[in-house]
This record gives sequence, C-alpha cells and structure tokens, in this order.
Amino acid sequence: MSIFDHPDQLKLLQDLLNPNQKRGGIDYSSSEDEDESMVVHKLNPGAIGRSNAADPAGKRKKKPNPLATPLVEEEKKQPENLEEWQEQQEREENDILESRKSPEYTMTYRQAVGTEDVFLQMGNRTGSSASCEDLILEISLPDEEMSADKMSLSLQETELDLGTCLYRLRLPLPHPVDVDRCHAKYDSELKKLRLTLRLKRELDYVNF
Repeated sequence: MSIFDHPDQLKLLQDLLNPNQKRGGIDYSSSEDEDESMVVHKLNPGAIGRSNAADPAGKRKKKPNPLATPLVEEEKKQPENLEEWQEQQEREENDILESRKSPEYTMTYRQAVGTEDVFLQMGNRTGSSASCEDLILEISLPDEEMSADKMSLSLQETELDLGTCLYRLRLPLPHPVDVDRCHAKYDSELKKLRLTLRLKRELDYVNF
C-alpha cells in the first residue's frame, strides 16, 4: 500500500507543507509569498530573541562586547598648583627627548611561608598570588658601568622610575606598594638590580 494510491492524502500533505496557495478559487497568497519557501519560515537558532521586524530601519543599538571593547584608561590627575604643573611638564619633555634604551625586567611574587603554613595549614594562605606579600622586580642592566649610588631611582605607590647612563625604565606597577617597606639591591657582577616591593592591596587582611 502506497501513499500514491490515495490522491486525497497527497493534497492534504501539499496543504500542510505549503498553505499559501489557491484553494476553492480564492488566492490566499501574495506576490511576495509565492516565491518563498517553507524553509524560510522554519524555526532555527537565529529566530530566537527579538526579531528585526520589531525594530525598523535597524535603529537598534548593539550592546558593546566587553571582550572586544578596549579598556578605557583612567584620566590623569590634573595638577593643582604651579609646582605640580612644572613637574608634569618636565616629565613629559624628558619622555619625548629620551634616547636611552629600555631594559628587560621580570616580575615574580614571593610569599612568606612559616612552619604553621607548611605543616599545620593554620592560616588562610593559598598558592595564588593573592596570598603573596612581596613583588620581586629584577631589572637587567648589561654593559652598564654606572655604580649603584649614582643611579636615579624614584619609587612611588603605583609607579617606578629608574635612570642610568644607558637605560631608562618608567614602569607602572600592577599593585600599590608600601614605599617605606621596600628595598633594593644591585649585583655589580651580574648587572642586575633587584627590588623587593611590599604590596599594599585592599583585601590583604582577608588573604593572610
């Protein structure tokens, strides 16, 4: 028994697949629907959500993608008096006229671990950088003949500025540091400057 033996069933199947057709001498379809296929009206993943027909002329605003949108830099603090303005101008001019090379550097985190942390695990410390007290910054200065006492080193809470005869490094720090608890050591044989910076973060009282 085949479906082709019953023409009525074929007509019912035709009406089910293509309802926009002439029935009983009446044209229920429009000129635009004649060339359209039923595949167009089929639901697909693109049909989920708000349709473009509800928003004419494509005026709908697209939401910004946080992964593709570049981060907005924070506005620089404006100088409040003439002395601060002069210092800012001098720094900008020095950066423009700077011809010294930028040295290579590495950053690592160091954690002060005691016996109670290793054996008893009594504290809240973890293996992440959030439980580290110090930031170790090692700066390589090859072929530098200047002694350590003649180098220019300026350390602020969020920025470091180092100047020698051959090198100049102006580096924003990833975390605020406690300037009074930081120290530096220069190895004249390896030509490396090692800075131990004590971190001062907002949630340090929770992680330690």
